[in-house]
Formats: sequence, structure tokens, C-alpha cells
Amino acid sequence: MGALGVRRWVAESRPADWLTAASLLLLAWFEIWAEPIFQTGMPGPRVPLTLLVAVTLAPLVLRRTHPLPVLTMTCVGSLAVGVVGDSDQSSFVLLLGMLLATYSVAAHATPRKAVLGAAIVAASAVVLSAVSLDQQSWADMAVPALFLGAAWLVGKEVHRQRDSARETAEHAALVARTHHLEVHAAVATERARIARELHDVVAHAISVMGIQASAARRTLAPTQQAQREALLDVERLGREALDEMHRLLGVLRAGDEGEGTHPLPDLAQLPALVADARTAGLDVAVALDDGSAGLHDLPPGVQLTAYRIVQEALTNVRKHAPGSRARVSLVLGPGGLEVSVADDGAGAVREPTMGNGLIGMRERVAMHDGTLYAGPTEERGFLVRACLPLGEAV
Repeated sequence: MGALGVRRWVAESRPADWLTAASLLLLAWFEIWAEPIFQTGMPGPRVPLTLLVAVTLAPLVLRRTHPLPVLTMTCVGSLAVGVVGDSDQSSFVLLLGMLLATYSVAAHATPRKAVLGAAIVAASAVVLSAVSLDQQSWADMAVPALFLGAAWLVGKEVHRQRDSARETAEHAALVARTHHLEVHAAVATERARIARELHDVVAHAISVMGIQASAARRTLAPTQQAQREALLDVERLGREALDEMHRLLGVLRAGDEGEGTHPLPDLAQLPALVADARTAGLDVAVALDDGSAGLHDLPPGVQLTAYRIVQEALTNVRKHAPGSRARVSLVLGPGGLEVSVADDGAGAVREPTMGNGLIGMRERVAMHDGTLYAGPTEERGFLVRACLPLGEAV
């Protein structure tokens, strides 16, 4: 226990504390064996004083990890030096040691131990005053007492600020973890919603494929048996796929009884969406490219994604920039469909936090391997721009 405990204490101490204790100890020994540095120094029997000073100041290396025992040793050692040494001694080095130990017990110990340390310092001051009252005036004894009280108060303030900083850091970490969980929950919810919507899109396509395969089978000649069996397989696989998708939809809609079963929107319903926004008090302008007639021929999944992006962007404009004007633009080019919604509101001074609306946009755009920008414009206002490639559109 002895060697192991010493090694553990050495590992817990800091180099700065070793340097401080060693410096004070060397100064005290210099006063004992050479000449006084501060006032009268520590006259008296040198060997006993040398040992007592070591017992008094050496524990300061552990002032952060064991502040109360260190303060106790420092006070007891200072009292012993006062009793063993000459009556006219006045060691500023020992006072520095007591100041450091008093500060440490207030800054690093628990509140209960800090109060106990203050009581030990007060008791030591009373005993020292009783021992030195014949050689020193009340003023000489009051000044060190004031310094010790100030050291304890400074230590308590440092302890309070450290606790406050730790609580702030813990609160920030808790907020960050909570936000992380909320984002993950929002992503999962939005992905489930996208899957429910895409079910109808894919189910319709599979159903059409089955109907066309059935129609083609009825036009075959009696001799085309191989083709008839292949088309029958297509119809059978289509029905099985629809059954599986309906089961999957049941899983996705579990617990969402309030989820409607209304038809999914597409770009043909964009004018109605804009009209609703205008009715709500938002000034909206719509710009379509010259080939706008081709927008309604886009795959249903792309139309659904474009509609949802415009819907969410206009909702954000009404929520965060009421009274502003919004411009909706859809451009169909060789690279795909570009959807943008910009407003001329107050604008954002920094990149926005990832709310549920932006999370939904990001997930929908990522489904098409597209890109999304949502942030402040160069001049004024806020811009949402999504680019949806059509080569691998769902």
C-alpha cells in the first residue's frame, strides 16, 4: 500500500505543483541555513526547523487532489515551526504556503470540506495569535488573517465558475445529443412517409404493367404458347409484387391511422398549391421554362418530389418571412429538373439549422441522387434550389 500509494499520489500531482512546492521549500531552507530573505526569516534550531518546513510545504504537490489533508498538514506544520523556532521569527514563505493551501481547499474541495478547511485556518490563526501575542501587535496578525480570508474567497469563486462552466458544457452536450436524436427521428419519419407515397407510384406502375401484359396475351395466336406462358409469368409476378407492396404499406402505416389515403399530388396540382399560398397572404410568382408542357410527362416520383419541395418551401416562407414575395421556378433541361423557390424577405445571416422541413427535402432529393441548396441568397432573402436528375429517376 505504501509504495503503491506514493506512486499514485505522484501520478495525480502536476508539474506546476511540484515546482511551486520545491521553490517554497528551497526558499525556506535558504532562510534557515543561510540568511533571511523576508524580514527576520526563521531563526532557531536548524535541523528541527528543516524537517518541520519539509513536512509543512512538501504536501503542496497534492494540493489539487487532496486539498483538505494538505491544508491540515500546512497549518499544523506552521504551528510547529512557530513553537520550535525563536520568538522573533517571521517567515513569509510559510505564509505563502498557507495562502496556497487555503486557496486550494476552497477551489478544489467539496463545499463541506471547504468550510471545514476555513475552520482549520481560523483555528490555526487563533493559536498562532496566542503564541505570538507577546512578540507581535494585533495589526501584524490581522494582515495575514485578511490575506488568508481573501485566498479562501478567491478559491470559492474559482470553484463556482468551474462548476458553472461544467454545467454549461453538460447542458450543451445534452442539447446536442437531443438534437441528434430528434434529427434521426425526423429522418426516419420522413423516409417512412416517402416510402408510403412511393408505394402508390410503384404500385400503379406495376398494375399497368400487369394490365398491358394481360392485354398482349389475349392478342397472341394459339401457336404462340411460349409467349403466352411468359406473359402469364409477368402477370403472376406483378400480382405477387403488388401483394408484397400492400403488406409493406401496412407495416409503414402501422400506428398512423390518421394518415390519409388521398391521391398523391403531382405538378398538375402546382397551380392549386400556389393559389392556396396566395389565399394565405403570400405573393407568389411562378416561372416555367419554354418546355413546360413536358413537366407533366415526368416520372410520377419526380413530380411528387418537386411538388413536395415547392410545398415545403412556400410553407417556410409564410412561417419565417411573412409579407415577402416568393418566386417559384421549374426548369426542365438536359441535366434534369431544377426546382427553386426564392423569397425577398429579411434573409438568413448564416446557414439554417436542419429542421424537419429541410430534412424532408434533403431525403427526397437524395432519393433521386440530386443536389439541394437551402440558404441565404447573395443579396437578400432565402433560396431553396433542388436539382433532380432524370436518368435514374424513381
